[in-house]
Amino acid sequence: MNHDLKHSTGIFAIGTLLATDDLVADEVKALGLDVRGRQLGWVTAEGTLNDAYRALLTTRVGDRVVWILQRGEATSADQFRDLLRTIDWNQTLYPGASIRVDITGKVAWVKDSRFAGQLVMDAIRDQASVANRPRPDYETEEPSVRLAVRFGRGQVDIGVNLNRSPLNQRGYRTEGGEAPLRETLAQVMLSRLKIDQPKPTVVIDPCCGSGTILIEACMRLSQIAPQRFRASSQLSRWTGLEKISWTELVANERLKEQEPSTRFFGFDINSDAVERARANIERAGLSQWITVDVAAIDDLTPENFALSEADHVWILANPPYGTRLSRHEDLAELYRILGERCKAFSHAHLGLITSEKEWIQAVGLRSDKKWEMQAGGMRLNIGKFALGLNPVMTQEHDASEPPEEIWPLLNRLTKNLRLRSKLLKKNETNCFRLYDSDLPEYNVVIDQYADYLHIQEYRPPKTVDPKRANDRRQLIRQWVPKHLGIALKHVVYKERFRQSGNSQYERNAEPLCVAVDENGMHFEVNLTTYTDVGLFLDHRPLRRWLLESCRGLRVLNLFCYTGALSVAAAKGLARSVTSIDMSKTYLTWAHRHFEINGLNPKHYQFIRANVLEWLTENPEPQFDLIILDPPTFSNTKSTEQTLDIQRDHSALIDACLQWLAPNGLMYFSNNFKGFTLDESVSERCIVKDLTRASIDLDFDRRAPHFLFKISPKTDNESV
Repeated sequence: MNHDLKHSTGIFAIGTLLATDDLVADEVKALGLDVRGRQLGWVTAEGTLNDAYRALLTTRVGDRVVWILQRGEATSADQFRDLLRTIDWNQTLYPGASIRVDITGKVAWVKDSRFAGQLVMDAIRDQASVANRPRPDYETEEPSVRLAVRFGRGQVDIGVNLNRSPLNQRGYRTEGGEAPLRETLAQVMLSRLKIDQPKPTVVIDPCCGSGTILIEACMRLSQIAPQRFRASSQLSRWTGLEKISWTELVANERLKEQEPSTRFFGFDINSDAVERARANIERAGLSQWITVDVAAIDDLTPENFALSEADHVWILANPPYGTRLSRHEDLAELYRILGERCKAFSHAHLGLITSEKEWIQAVGLRSDKKWEMQAGGMRLNIGKFALGLNPVMTQEHDASEPPEEIWPLLNRLTKNLRLRSKLLKKNETNCFRLYDSDLPEYNVVIDQYADYLHIQEYRPPKTVDPKRANDRRQLIRQWVPKHLGIALKHVVYKERFRQSGNSQYERNAEPLCVAVDENGMHFEVNLTTYTDVGLFLDHRPLRRWLLESCRGLRVLNLFCYTGALSVAAAKGLARSVTSIDMSKTYLTWAHRHFEINGLNPKHYQFIRANVLEWLTENPEPQFDLIILDPPTFSNTKSTEQTLDIQRDHSALIDACLQWLAPNGLMYFSNNFKGFTLDESVSERCIVKDLTRASIDLDFDRRAPHFLFKISPKTDNESV
């Protein structure tokens, strides 16, 4: 892969904090590069080695940049060893290099990350011994090169960490005081608040501490590259470094720097903190534009900053919390005073970052937007507030206040996001159900696919006033995307109607295709053309089980749709996978899903056929696992034959059993709301109801499907 540096382009990854991959993806695009993939805390891009170092130099949010040497499946230690052997370590590392291996992510066979690190060192040392080169040493504290290994659902990325020290270490802060704010966190805050759209004339930090927010805001508004102070000695010393000129890259970025038109003021009641802030500002070379003094929050008044009516002001603060101020009542009073002082400002915004939601609320102001994230084992909250803006300015700068009627929905969305954070991390996914008609007055379903929203509203009952229903639809369209930080152009809105008669999937609009990830698999959803988007989110647990249990099995997927379950079986190392569907469109889609997952469709079987007819044509017991996930109702133009799952499921299961090899089993699923399994199926087969076990947290309000594991009874079990 990328270990042959003669290739003009390759893949690199930027590691970042959870729930900030969208910000890093935007940074990559701003460099004119293509984003190859987005996962939680891991954004991959395509570019040259020079591009990778340029990303390292300019990323404000990323923690590390990794040049990928190899990537592939690693579902076992042996497979991982084989992958490591494909890398030419002698061409990558200098003789006798001191190495540190950073292991992140999870895979079943790695119980201790040190074991995976040792496998990497073994591969490097084996190649060194064969070439009669000095064996490299493992060095934790001051390695000459850091290697990165990132696991995720059987997949692994192996590469060189281009930066030896974390990118939040900009070079200007040598000490931070108590609980300093990391530089990358400050930039996440500034990015979410969009303080440069438009640029403010004044920035004030009334709790400046060591000055991090002021310095990072000044660097951002002046287009100063965050790593301009990083010496080449702070980069990993590997053979790729000699292919680029770090000095030249830094010089090119310095040509883009602009003298800021913004005035920056900071103060803190702690005189030691102010001295540290001044020292950090001086080391950053920004003393000419940033002023800090000793003062209390009570001194936060417009008069103290000689503001004019033309000034556009941002007040940015990381007030004390938790470990920085122990008494709860002191914290509450501090935030209350901050809110009171801010009310005196006009044409201004307030941005806060703190550990608890209650402190966002304690300022006594209505927030326009709120974001949650995790960093360093702590949950952080960012809040944005409009201060004294007139209605026109409020609308222009996207800082208006949602009406009371919509707040229950917005609060529920915030709560649901928090509850789903562990689910998203565990399944390494960026597609999930955010809201499922939780509140009766807002009868909508909201799914998120990467940075797109798919909002479906069910037709309200006749008892609901049509005008009131329409008003609520408009509130949802206006405020839900803003609350979630999603661009309006990334929202697809649909009305969903119950199918009846001969209706099937109706074609609606031109396709809007979005790439999404789940447990190391990649899928493409179409948010606009059909009612369903091409990936059933509720079957995430079944896909997870198939990943874990299909090794060596012959798998048949009936009514395969876009082949997501087939991909899971293939990625789970099934011996063969056969996918059958009547739709040419869906089979083509399934082909594409195999291709984007690195699976050659030629090695698998795709059959376009009427499943009901195919099952009865010369059945042979040749499959170890059959997946039967039929629609509730189905018809085709080529035949008058229809499928009613409640009426026909017993015969359909019997037909499937004719294709099942000895000791084989089948998964039978359907989403008919009132479904009841025919008693005759339980009489003939061993049936286990997996419905509850097959529903993840984002679908636990009501079961979206039924799922049964079925296997034929032996002669003894039938007696």
